[in-house]
Amino acid sequence: MPIRTSTYIRYMLYPIIGFATIHLFGMNAVFGSRKYFIYGLVSTVYTVILWEGNQWIVHQLKKRFPAYHQTSQRILYQIINSLLFTISTVGLLTLIVNWLTGQIFEWGEFIYSFRPSVMITFAVTTVSEASYFFHRWKSSILEAEKLKRENIQSQYETLKNQVNPHFLFNSLNTLITIIPENPQLAVAFTQHLSTLYRYILQTKDSELVPLAEEMKIADAYIFLLKARFGDNLMVKTTIGTQEFGQYVAPLTIQMLIENAVKHNIISAGKPLYISIYSQMGAWIVVENNLQKKLTPDPDSTQTGLANIMNRYKLLSSQNVEVFCTDASFIVKLPLLTISHQKVYSNK
Repeated sequence: MPIRTSTYIRYMLYPIIGFATIHLFGMNAVFGSRKYFIYGLVSTVYTVILWEGNQWIVHQLKKRFPAYHQTSQRILYQIINSLLFTISTVGLLTLIVNWLTGQIFEWGEFIYSFRPSVMITFAVTTVSEASYFFHRWKSSILEAEKLKRENIQSQYETLKNQVNPHFLFNSLNTLITIIPENPQLAVAFTQHLSTLYRYILQTKDSELVPLAEEMKIADAYIFLLKARFGDNLMVKTTIGTQEFGQYVAPLTIQMLIENAVKHNIISAGKPLYISIYSQMGAWIVVENNLQKKLTPDPDSTQTGLANIMNRYKLLSSQNVEVFCTDASFIVKLPLLTISHQKVYSNK
């Protein structure tokens, strides 16, 4: 971006720099004479063109190489482009001045004029890069504080979503119902419920979990839901074995299944279909047919999906993608590689 200096202040600085150049580089002109003012005017024109031109170059290169790791590349291109611009501009201006004054072009004069021009170019590049660096440094500190606050809020929201009293209440009611009817199913139900809550406790400090472990818990969660809804809930999973070695944020797939159940009608006349599948080896997709409830679920905090998106912002530059059509609701979770410290494994 251009140097953050007031336009008026910058315009006031141009003639000051232009006339100061006469004294700094010992130009042969008596103070207050007509020649002195002509030199000062010419020097000011040089300053305006070189400053604005180099500032434009800096601005364009910052748009092309904005990242911190591109700093060396950006500075190298700034030096090359600024020097080329300065040489060509000084040469052209020298020719114009000589033509207006009837003088012959001399290399000595060109080189002499080039010295202050290089100083101006160096000043623009240095001040601009320093300003940009300070701005990025300040932004990184603010961003770090923001992410820290979001991380704390995200952890709190995750905990609220994970230890859902309403889900536990429904699960216990389902268990009470099936104990006298099917004791074997009741035992399996209890085992899956225990597995789910043990996983919640074990992954509470983990940023990432292997997809294979996450899908085991998703299957346990689906088992609990199927015991409650029966054939009114249909879940199909299609994931290639090559994706199981990659990573996702813990309990995100479970939360997406929970969201689908919370916000959609599930009945014999309107069964809910949920598909969980991998895509291009880079995504896990959770898709359900859309049949929204007429009244919102009283237990819904409306923060589950936002929580998942915020967690991925903390973990990766890849964002969660959400698509909603008249017929379906689709959430795509990026599959991540193991480049984070807190990774859960039950091995």
